[in-house]
Amino acid sequence: MSLSERSQKRPDELYDSLVNHPDLLICRWLEDTTLTFVNDAYAKFYGYKKEDLLGSKWIGFLSDHISTEVQKDIRLSREEGGVIQREDPQKASDGTIHWLRWYNQPIFDESGEIVEFQSVAIDVTSQKEAQEKLRTKSKEMNLILDNIEELIAFHNPDMSLLWVNRAYARAINKTKEELRGKMCYEAWYGLPKPCDDCPVKRAIEERRVIAEEVTVNGRIWQIKAYPVFNSSGELVGVVDLSFDSTDERMLTARLRESEERFRKLVESTDDIVFELDVEGRLTSIFGKWSEKAAFVSKDLLGKTADEILSPEEAAVHIEQAARAAKGASTSYEWSFNGVDSEHVYNILLSPISEEGSVTGVVGIGREITKLKETERALVETRDQLILSMSRLLRIKDPYTAYHQERVEKLASLIAKRMGLSDERLRTVKFASLLHDIGKIAIPADILNKPGKLNPIELGLIRQHPRSGYEILKDIDFGIPVSETVLQHHERLDGSGYPGGLRREEISFEAMIIAVADVVEAISSHRPYRAALGIDEAVSEIKTKSGILYDEDVVKVCLEILQSGFSF
Repeated sequence: MSLSERSQKRPDELYDSLVNHPDLLICRWLEDTTLTFVNDAYAKFYGYKKEDLLGSKWIGFLSDHISTEVQKDIRLSREEGGVIQREDPQKASDGTIHWLRWYNQPIFDESGEIVEFQSVAIDVTSQKEAQEKLRTKSKEMNLILDNIEELIAFHNPDMSLLWVNRAYARAINKTKEELRGKMCYEAWYGLPKPCDDCPVKRAIEERRVIAEEVTVNGRIWQIKAYPVFNSSGELVGVVDLSFDSTDERMLTARLRESEERFRKLVESTDDIVFELDVEGRLTSIFGKWSEKAAFVSKDLLGKTADEILSPEEAAVHIEQAARAAKGASTSYEWSFNGVDSEHVYNILLSPISEEGSVTGVVGIGREITKLKETERALVETRDQLILSMSRLLRIKDPYTAYHQERVEKLASLIAKRMGLSDERLRTVKFASLLHDIGKIAIPADILNKPGKLNPIELGLIRQHPRSGYEILKDIDFGIPVSETVLQHHERLDGSGYPGGLRREEISFEAMIIAVADVVEAISSHRPYRAALGIDEAVSEIKTKSGILYDEDVVKVCLEILQSGFSF
């Protein structure tokens, strides 16, 4: 066959491959929805023989509500001549409901008249379910934040409010919707510009966490502003956590004026209220908090923190009390195991001055256990998002999805054995789970091709680290996940891809994942070959140690494999 004959045949072959594709429902029909053609996948989905469907009207497969909408779309397509895209629930032959994404297009004759319509559908049920799970997680996070007493807001970089929790809106008698887009200083105080020394403004300008006490209109606020960055280091906003501490400060003033009057007032509070002398000895302590602890308040008097607590627990108390004794207000967190569970308190220390000299320290502790639980819930939500993203690839390529999970198992064990910090361990874990996410952009036919890939197909495969980086780069994981995914196919001698990086340019986390990736890939089954076995994998990393793979990583990996590790 000549080159010209082959080139003429290719469109037909391509058309046949599309028509016979098992995942695409294809049909042609007249304006009254009478079917003139259906492919095998279409007939199989609805449970009919192809010949029984021809001449029938597909409109009968739809509910009355959807049928009405579709007929409107048909009229619109006839008038405008464009493609109509829809997503509708459809009942398959086995009785299950599937979401189908339809692409409906008119077919014109030589005179420009519409003679038929063609429809192509893709089953998007799995994507719908994944999206719904993500929406559910978001609702759960909002529910958590809306049910704590602290005021929480998320500000855009221009300080306008993007989101507030219920307590924040209730504090100024506004709805959450009314506050969206407003400047906080306008909403709270009717001011034309930010308050002096505003923590949110400083967090934006200084790009760091700012904890401040702010007094406005006679109210004292404890505010902590956290700048939020994307993976490119760009500031995307500021999270503002605050509570009104005016009442606590009033209690402190009353304590100095009248100890007896103060005692009656504070013994019923859940807060910790106490005094220290300049040497850090406890001189008084009040509050119902002691009912949650294993302490007896009167037994603590006259003692310093290192006489009450373990050396590790006492260190932070001693350091902060010494700072307050020098005249500086300070705050920190303290946790203890109570009679029922762990409790976390935010401790505020302020110096007590008489005639310009510090004579002692007064402290107030507010329980923030629920707030810390909320912070942990936010981290868990982020982790669930990462796992959901990793599992999304199963829809397209189960081999790749399960491969990522097996690589994470080995890579995380290597990283732990090598003594990496908790933050770097998280980087290895999450980058391993997502290192092949870029393959979602590669056609499934290429991913699962049983034979040898041609140069074009191989080029597409080699783009998956960069595709994965593009997918992940704008997600603020707080750790370099996207960068590690980008580098996991780089090699020490510069022969890797996509950047041809060398040893000193490759992150250590990516070097760990590279070894685990190779071991799993060689020892496991693939669509295009049988498993080569663990011995072949060991031979590969041994012979290429120091050339392609980091020597220390290979050494630890071999120790793990020899100890009986299995995926």
